[in-house]
Amino acid sequence: MVVEPNMAKYEAYKTMHVDLKKAMGSGFYYQAIFIEYAIAEDRCRSALVFAGVKCVNNRGQELKLSAKINKLKSNSAFTAKYPRSRLTLELLDELYTWKQDRDTLVHNLANIPYNDNAVREVAERGKKLIDTLSNRVKSVNNYYKKLYAEQEKVND
Repeated sequence: MVVEPNMAKYEAYKTMHVDLKKAMGSGFYYQAIFIEYAIAEDRCRSALVFAGVKCVNNRGQELKLSAKINKLKSNSAFTAKYPRSRLTLELLDELYTWKQDRDTLVHNLANIPYNDNAVREVAERGKKLIDTLSNRVKSVNNYYKKLYAEQEKVND
């Protein structure tokens, strides 16, 4: 399975990172959290797609982030030595915990007093997580590109 580069997606991804930097620098932590969540979704989807793992449910709907994380934790494509060394259970658990903290903030936005420190902490933790996740997913995707290229050579 060879995944072709998508320049429009690349540009959107690049823009999200610029917007995230601006949001963090301006103290717009909720905006940062929304962007981080979108990037986390995208990076998890990318890892699944490159490994050839289905990331839609039986109705053809995209899996939610928690389901993607579960697939990254349990699918045999990610329990192999190299992918697991990059997408560790600790990293995936940390991502899931961050997602829960983010969900609590977002779903209770109107019900709790605004706590700038709590929102900033979740945004800062999210930024570190997506930076790590992005780097590691890139290396796992390259691993699968190389693996599939080698398989295609053998099959030719």
